Amino acid sequence: MSAVKRFFVIGDPIGHSLSPVMQRAALAALGLPHTFEARRVTLEELPPVLDQVRRGQISGLNVTMPLKVETLRLCDLFTDDVALAGAVNTVWLDATGRLVGGNTDVDGLRADLLHQDIVPRRVLVLGGGGAARAAVIAASRLGAAVDVATRREEQATLLVRAVGRGTSVLWNELGRDPGAVYDLIINATSGGMAGGTDGVSVADVLASARTATGAVAYDVVYRPPKNASATPFLARAKALGLRGVDGVGMLVEQGAQALSLFLGTPVDASVRVVMRGAIVEALRGGLAN
Repeated sequence: MSAVKRFFVIGDPIGHSLSPVMQRAALAALGLPHTFEARRVTLEELPPVLDQVRRGQISGLNVTMPLKVETLRLCDLFTDDVALAGAVNTVWLDATGRLVGGNTDVDGLRADLLHQDIVPRRVLVLGGGGAARAAVIAASRLGAAVDVATRREEQATLLVRAVGRGTSVLWNELGRDPGAVYDLIINATSGGMAGGTDGVSVADVLASARTATGAVAYDVVYRPPKNASATPFLARAKALGLRGVDGVGMLVEQGAQALSLFLGTPVDASVRVVMRGAIVEALRGGLAN
């Protein structure tokens, strides 16, 4: 029998995360005895937790807010996407004992877009944080032209400069350029999350931006507000007749890639199906409560 390995998702807060539900289902499907838990970790507590990875007491970490940038500073080396994304969301040890930081958000989103048969030509990304950076890179790798809009113009400008691709546009001037027609709009803000306050204004962008026939509204948020069946962004997309896609697929894809890095072996499509099913069931249970 394999030695039991311990994996965690860390952040502050962390109680909302469905990563343990998803990853436990994957480990069970693979017939592995390993554990995967959520653990609240503050910025001050992060260095000793990373030391536990170095000592082999923890076999791998998924990292969420607000620890992604500080984790980047504390790792020994990084995968290529970390420099572009500006954050680390996955940590493990390589064969030489070095602490490796990776970012699976970029390829997670790219993989889900392809899985959903979404190959855009022009994309609007809403947001200026790490999720938005990942979205810009992912869309660019699919060959799309990308515009970035944030409430504060300088945020979009800084993001575009940091990743070296995309064009910044003014949030309050969307729809005025007749040539800017989008077939994919990605909400990469926190709008619509439980506890979020900007969901309605993010949703309003869908009504002002010009969209192509068959356009898709993609929300990286996978958990709608309490007692709601969809985020405000996706609810507005439905009202406008747009195809809406939530962030469950991105969560599955980035989680499967992280698990592949932890285990040193690919996680195949059948396991991804199990992971998605576990998330959907957990979300359904949450709506029922």
